[in-house]
Amino acid sequence: MTLVLNFQGAGAGNSSLQDKATKTLLLRIFAGFWILGLLNNSAYVIMIAGANEIAASAVGLVYLFAIGPTIIVKLSAPYWFHLVGYSTRFWVAAALMSCSFIIVGCSKSMTKQLLGVGLVAIQGGLGEASALGLCSLYPNQLSLTAWSSGTGFAGIAGYAWVAVLHYWLGLSYKATLLLANVMPVAWLAVFHLGLQRLKHSQLSKAAVEYQPLPVTAAAEAQEAAADVAAPADAGEPALRLRAASGVRPGHARLELSSSPSSSDGQAHDQHPPHHHQQQQQQRLLPSGAQSSSALSPAGSCHIGGSSAEATPEHQQHRCSSSQHHEQQQHDASAMTFKQRLQVTLQLWPYMAPLFVVYFAEYAMQSGTWTAIGFPVTSADARHRFYLYSNWMYQAGVCVSRSSGMLYQANRMVLWLMPGLQCLLLAFFTIDAVTHTWYNWGLLSLCFLAGLLGGAVYVNSFTLLSKEVEPGLREFSLSAACVADSLGIACADVAAIAIQGCLFRWQNLPGAAYSCGST
Repeated sequence: MTLVLNFQGAGAGNSSLQDKATKTLLLRIFAGFWILGLLNNSAYVIMIAGANEIAASAVGLVYLFAIGPTIIVKLSAPYWFHLVGYSTRFWVAAALMSCSFIIVGCSKSMTKQLLGVGLVAIQGGLGEASALGLCSLYPNQLSLTAWSSGTGFAGIAGYAWVAVLHYWLGLSYKATLLLANVMPVAWLAVFHLGLQRLKHSQLSKAAVEYQPLPVTAAAEAQEAAADVAAPADAGEPALRLRAASGVRPGHARLELSSSPSSSDGQAHDQHPPHHHQQQQQQRLLPSGAQSSSALSPAGSCHIGGSSAEATPEHQQHRCSSSQHHEQQQHDASAMTFKQRLQVTLQLWPYMAPLFVVYFAEYAMQSGTWTAIGFPVTSADARHRFYLYSNWMYQAGVCVSRSSGMLYQANRMVLWLMPGLQCLLLAFFTIDAVTHTWYNWGLLSLCFLAGLLGGAVYVNSFTLLSKEVEPGLREFSLSAACVADSLGIACADVAAIAIQGCLFRWQNLPGAAYSCGST
């Protein structure tokens, strides 16, 4: 990903100041989404890390309660998110996070503690689906990479929170959870103070262009096709920065364009790239959705003139007038239930890789890696390998989820990575029986599994944000994120059978399920 700063209508003396202001703005956006991703997933990880404290005899129940409600939220989100604003959803997520820590920490009953785990699962699903949709209102590649990187680091941070406070410092599990209530406070502070307060005037100080790094000649040609009709004298193209100031999904987005050739009355006539992109992406949209009013960002407007020719106040006035005229055409919230379902189903090119890669990696974690140890007959040895393999996996996830600004996979690569993950699952399963390669060198493959999983996550969403019609981008990012949770749920079930069969093959006791038993 190449970042180009483009300042128009500014003197040489102001260029350095604008450069600094723009970099500060981008850093603020990146940091905001990174922290949101870290906090959102850390709550889930803390619950999983303390699963033995919650239900030592039924750890599987903790995992079930930690993923089931998440799937329900993500499946239903596309059909009600447009009715609830971001601010409300972020406050609800914070309240759920805090309640879960208090209930699990203070309750003695396993039933109540499992209820607390369910609350954090709802929070995780609500937070992820909302934040991914929010990314569509900011520079997509930047915000999606920041969010993905933060969630990748959450695996390490969550386990470290429990390890440092509970095991190293000797605090009770209750105290460890109650101290975690600082997270929902930080969650709200980052959203309201870090992101929501970005004013339209701040975003109009400079134009910022993001150009994806071409991965293949075909990808480069596709990029060129979308921009082929740009005016020759328009100068360097400028990215449209989108600000979310407490808006509801599909409403009041601000798009800034520094092209001096555009005017508010002719915005769409003079921006044929949008028209070409819409034609290219119609394959992703059902006929009903294509003809609906949900094809473009709601309330979007193209603001002509350089920064020296139009003040932020004048730009906002022009934006408001064009928003009123185009609201019906650009309001994504006008889609019917059937159209929302159709669009969701046609996101399968991005959802299928997410499902497969998460199924394979969680089947490895919960299934095959539990049956490996040096020697395998030692329960302590198996526990050590399980611990270190998961740490290596989390490290790989953290690295690859942070790579979204460096590399953009095309569809072929996106689909290739889940295939490699399935090969790793097959290898670990066979190796657990045959002991062909049976030493600590296997941790390198655990790291590779994390790299593949994290890369599929970030590239699925960044590729989606590039290929899906802009008016459906916000909706699609929220809708597609259910795929990883479905993969995890299916993997948890499959892992029970995998572990049982491997334990029986090696005559190991302790499996909850015995392969081939009646």
